[in-house]
Amino acid sequence: MIRKDYILRMVEEFAKFLAAIMGLKDEGKYEEALKKIDSVYTGLLNIEPVTVKAISTDEVLDFLKTEKKFTNQYLNMVAELLYEEGMIYAEMGDPVSTRNVLEKSKVLINFLSENDQTFSYDWYEKLKNIELILEE
Repeated sequence: MIRKDYILRMVEEFAKFLAAIMGLKDEGKYEEALKKIDSVYTGLLNIEPVTVKAISTDEVLDFLKTEKKFTNQYLNMVAELLYEEGMIYAEMGDPVSTRNVLEKSKVLINFLSENDQTFSYDWYEKLKNIELILEE
């Protein structure tokens, strides 16, 4: 029961951070939003943001699952952060950073979609957005 309460609190905290990040992005405060994303990596997920960005797309899932021992709930959070970060980079006109993080987000979203019992329209929409951006 204690672990369940902890996970629930963590998910709630993450939702607050995600809402703040999206708000900053909508206001065009991209640098602030990117700093907030990095703070979520280090503070909530206990992972260095440079590690997530430096690791190859092919290795990201294995690294998070094996080395970090992340459950699907944590993978979901990382996928969300990478997606939002990619959208910010796209709006900033940084195609290299956009591709780097969106490809990783795509790997995680595909894994989560295949390993979850429920269909997520949100994941479906995000995958479509990623594909459109990566085609450019």
